[in-house]
Amino acid sequence: MGLKFTGSYEELRGKLSSLGGEWDESQANKKVLQLNGGVMNWFETTGSIHFQGKGDGKVQLESSVPNLLYPEEIGGIEPIAVSATSLVSAIQASSISKSDSLERKYLTSGVNEGELIVGIVSAVGTESNRVIAPLTDRLRGFLYTVEEIRVSSILPAFPGGSEYERIKHYMGAGDALREKSKNNAILAAGVAKKIAEKRITGKGKRAYIVNSLKHPREVEFLRKVYADGFYLIGIHADEKRRYKYLTDDKGCKQEQAKELIKIDEDESFDHGQKTRDTYHLADFFLNLGKNDDQVKNRLQRFLELIFSHPYKNPTFDEFAMFMAFNSSVRSGDLSRQVGAVISRDKQIIATGANDVPKSGGGLYWAEIDPATGEVIDQPDGKDYTREGDSNKQAQAEIVQEIAQALLTKGLVNAEQEFDVARVLKESKISDLTEFGRVVHAEMDALLSCSRAGIPTVGTTLYCTTFPCHNCAKHIIASGVTRVVYVEPYPKSRALDFHSESVQLRSEFDSSSEDNKLIAFEPFIGVGPRRFLDLFSMSLGAGSKLRRKDKNGSTLDWDKTTAPIRTPLISKSYLEIEKAASEIWDEYSETDKPF
Repeated sequence: MGLKFTGSYEELRGKLSSLGGEWDESQANKKVLQLNGGVMNWFETTGSIHFQGKGDGKVQLESSVPNLLYPEEIGGIEPIAVSATSLVSAIQASSISKSDSLERKYLTSGVNEGELIVGIVSAVGTESNRVIAPLTDRLRGFLYTVEEIRVSSILPAFPGGSEYERIKHYMGAGDALREKSKNNAILAAGVAKKIAEKRITGKGKRAYIVNSLKHPREVEFLRKVYADGFYLIGIHADEKRRYKYLTDDKGCKQEQAKELIKIDEDESFDHGQKTRDTYHLADFFLNLGKNDDQVKNRLQRFLELIFSHPYKNPTFDEFAMFMAFNSSVRSGDLSRQVGAVISRDKQIIATGANDVPKSGGGLYWAEIDPATGEVIDQPDGKDYTREGDSNKQAQAEIVQEIAQALLTKGLVNAEQEFDVARVLKESKISDLTEFGRVVHAEMDALLSCSRAGIPTVGTTLYCTTFPCHNCAKHIIASGVTRVVYVEPYPKSRALDFHSESVQLRSEFDSSSEDNKLIAFEPFIGVGPRRFLDLFSMSLGAGSKLRRKDKNGSTLDWDKTTAPIRTPLISKSYLEIEKAASEIWDEYSETDKPF
C-alpha cells in the first residue's frame, strides 16, 4: 500500500508549503508538485501519492513529504529509513496513523472496500441463475469476492424426490418455521447468521447474494441490519414463462406447476410465502426476457450506480415512476398510498394520488391557517377525519345483512351465523372497492387532464400499483396506449374484463399480438426508493458525487477504486462519532481556532 493523503487539495498544499516548488493544476483528478527535477503526483479521487523524477529532487520529496504530512506518526521511526517505501511501511507497522481508519474514510474520502448485501426476490419458476451468474461475474470485475447465501440452506434438508416435492418441502419448512417462531422475519435472521459465519476478517471487498426472499418482513429485517448497504433486486418473469420452465425444464405436472405458482404468490395465512408483496419492495427491477445481454447490461449499470459512477442518469421511465411515487406520498388514504403520472413525448402532463375529491375539482390538500400558521385538514374531508373507511364499513354491512337474512329465513341457526359471517368476510366481498370515497390515483391524473383540457390519446400512464378494473376501463376509454406499474394488485380483473383491449407485456416483448392493444408493463429499472440515493449528486443518503475538478475538467471513474455510494460500515455511530471527535481535536490542537 502506497502513501496516501485523503484531505483536500488546499490542505495538502498547506502541509507541503515549506518545500517550495511549483504546483501544476492543469490535469483532471491529479495535482503535480515539481521540485528540483523531482515530481510528486497526488490523485485527488483516491488520495494516492506517487513520486517520479531523478536526482536530489525526488529524494527530497520522498523523504520530506511523509514527514510533513504525518509528523506524529514518523517521529519515532529510525532516521536512516529515508525512502518513501520504508517510511510508509514504518507508518503502517506502527499502527499509529488514524488517517486510514474505516471511520475516517467514511467521513472524509469515501469507502471502496465495504461489503455488499444483495437480496433477490423472484417468483417460483423464475430462472434466477440467469441473473445471479452474471451478477457474480460483474461483482468480481469490481474486485469483489462473492458468496451466495441460499435461504433454503438454513432449513431442514430435502430428503430426495421430484422437483415438485423439493419445492413443496422448502415452502412448507419456511412456513412452519415462521409460524412456530411467530416471527415472519426469522429466515432473514438465519441469513444474517450465515453471513456472519462466512465473513473473513480483513477481506473487506465481499458481496453476499441472498437467494431468495419470500416475505416482506424478511426485507424489512435485513434493511434494519444492513441499512443502506442492503440492495434488493426484483426479477420479473411472466407467469407463462415460469409455468413453462416448471413443466418443461423441471418436470412438474401442469397442475403441480399451477399449484406452486399460486402458493408462492400469496399464501392465505399470515406466516405463508408472500412473494408478490415482497417484489415491489425492490431497489432495482429487472425483466428476465429472452436476451441475456439485456440482463447483463442492466446489472452492470446498477452496479456502476452503486459504485458512484458520476455520469449515469435516469431513464425517463425511472424518472416518471419516481414522480408517481412522489405523488403517492401526498395521499391521506387509510389503506394505501398510490400515485400516478401521465406523460406525452417524455414530458409529465399530469399527476394523481388516491384521496378524497373536493368540490370545485381536485383533491383535498392540507392547508396553512393564515392566522395561526397551523397546518390543518378540511373537517370531514379526508377519511381519517370521519374516523373510518367507508368501503370497509360497507363491506361489513353487506356481510352482516347476508348473515342476518340467512338466519331469518332459517337457512342457518344462531350458532352458525358467526361462521357464515367469517366465510363471507374471506370471500370476494373484501375485494369490493366502489364504496370508498377516494378517487383512485389513475383517475385523479386523468381528471386533471380533463379539467385542463389536455388530451390523453397516445399518452403513457405510470402508476405505483397495477390499475384496478374500474380504473382500467377509464384508462382504455381515455386513449392511453401504455401503462407501467410496480406493485401487482391481485384484486384487479382488468386483464379478464378487457382482454380485447389490454395485454400484459414485458419491456422487450416481441409479441406478434395486435399492437393496437394497450400495453400493461411491469416497471424495469432503479426503483423509486433508491432514486435519490443513486442519481442525485447531493440529496441522497450516500456520499456526494463529483463530476469535475476545480478547473472544470471531467473526473475519471475507475470501478476498482470508486467509493460505494451508500457503504455498509461495520461500525456503530458511536465509533464514527469518536472518529469525528478525533478529527476536531487534531484541528483544534493545531490551528487554535479559539
